[in-house]
Amino acid sequence: MNTNSLSFKETAAFSALATQYIEQPELFEGLLVHAATEAGIWEAKSLRADFPQANREILVSSIHRQYASVEQQQLDASQINRLLESTTFTVTTAHQPNLFGGPAYFIYKIAGAVALANRLNARAQGHFVPVYWMGAEDHDLEELNHAYVFGQKLSWDTAQTGAVGRMSLADLQPIVAQLKDILGESMHAKSLFKLIERCYQPQYTLAQATRSLVDALFGAYGLVVVDGDDEALKALFVPIMQDELEHGASHDLVVENATLLEAKGFKAQIYPRDINLFWLEQGVRERIVRTDTGFGLAKGDKTWSKSAIFSDLTQQPASFSPNVVLRPLYQELVLPNVAFIGGGAEVAYWMLLPKVFKRFQLSFPVVLLRASAMVIEKSSQTKLEKLGLRVKDVFAETEDIIKTFIEQHESGVFSLETTLERLEALYAQAAQEVHEVDPSLKGAVLAEGKKAEAALKGLESRVRKAQKQKHETELNQIRALKSKLFPDNHLQERHDNFMNFYLTHGTDFIGHCVAELDPLRKVFLIFS
Repeated sequence: MNTNSLSFKETAAFSALATQYIEQPELFEGLLVHAATEAGIWEAKSLRADFPQANREILVSSIHRQYASVEQQQLDASQINRLLESTTFTVTTAHQPNLFGGPAYFIYKIAGAVALANRLNARAQGHFVPVYWMGAEDHDLEELNHAYVFGQKLSWDTAQTGAVGRMSLADLQPIVAQLKDILGESMHAKSLFKLIERCYQPQYTLAQATRSLVDALFGAYGLVVVDGDDEALKALFVPIMQDELEHGASHDLVVENATLLEAKGFKAQIYPRDINLFWLEQGVRERIVRTDTGFGLAKGDKTWSKSAIFSDLTQQPASFSPNVVLRPLYQELVLPNVAFIGGGAEVAYWMLLPKVFKRFQLSFPVVLLRASAMVIEKSSQTKLEKLGLRVKDVFAETEDIIKTFIEQHESGVFSLETTLERLEALYAQAAQEVHEVDPSLKGAVLAEGKKAEAALKGLESRVRKAQKQKHETELNQIRALKSKLFPDNHLQERHDNFMNFYLTHGTDFIGHCVAELDPLRKVFLIFS
């Protein structure tokens, strides 16, 4: 595969915050701790050097236990053990366990973590482990239960509730069989389906299946998967969760930075609660709220006194789950992390958190915007060249692309604009002359002018239609190309599953992503 690039600004496909975070980082001074640069990472590393050894031991023990829950492992266990060393740090991305990985950007985020770790390891200043932090406690099933594979939507309509990572795959098998039909019978298709079938076994949970899939794709590159839904890791987080229950200070601290962000013209991406914790048990993930007598659930009958909830927190920490406000603190408490890679919305909500980190004396990582990419297969590239289009041209609206194409091939889009302006002036003059003779006839003259104007506009439309008909084949190709590269009018990476590209390129696709998707490059990549 070949790689070219566009600036984020050239694509006009990203939020103003994401684009300006790349183009004008000085706008966000005061909202983050470190610059989104390699120098910023070395700065973050120096501040992270005192990560507790006891936490490293708990982390490594937990990761080994998590990997033991799946049958096969590509990751060399020595990579996990390197986390015991005081000179080893992590670079991390995070995402929920979408079905079959969900949109391709899931793969791009993880490849970006590997690429960044490789860059840093080449500098020989310590060792850096790429980490995928799996948000297995997310309960938004509608967002996570589907994948688009070769234009078909595969949906897992399970009746299960609660944390998606804990859901059994016993009722997923008809969807796995459906995927086999979609992939077909080619040699590459059989190999790909065998991989999916091995990862999405009926006895697995979605978290186990996602670990297995990510490990199969990235384990050989040293990528470590960490699931935060872990009792030993949660035990480390108990003091912060207890503070949240007792004082709820994170709410006001987040609001302070949200006000700063909004003053710069950007909308806050998250809204803190008075208590930013959920109660978690099988089939249930529900918000904890304050009550007149202590605490309870936003929905449900469960209640606690203050002493009772602190007792449960100590005895069963895995039953408490941080929301989007506290999850980054949990991640950074557990990992010796120096950089976090996220999408535009994630970058925006990390900007709201520095004061919360400061309250708990936690090191804040460098926050990097993930790399983005579009895959243009050979057939699409050929069409682009035949149509005389550049890659950046297809980021425009379809009708704008068509208009430009017509202008290039017809010496401009046919227009009677000048003639219409002259016609309007002539009828205005005639109306004035008639008015001087008989004022009652002025309206009739103007009405005739409107009829003539409508007739000319109709003629203009017919000529434009004739222009388009002369190029009907090419215009249909433009529409088809736009639809393929922007399925359902979305960026390809936010819609199509990685299998759409893996089926053609196999493991080379993953290797190319790892080689190219370094977030410090700060460009939109075109793979062809």
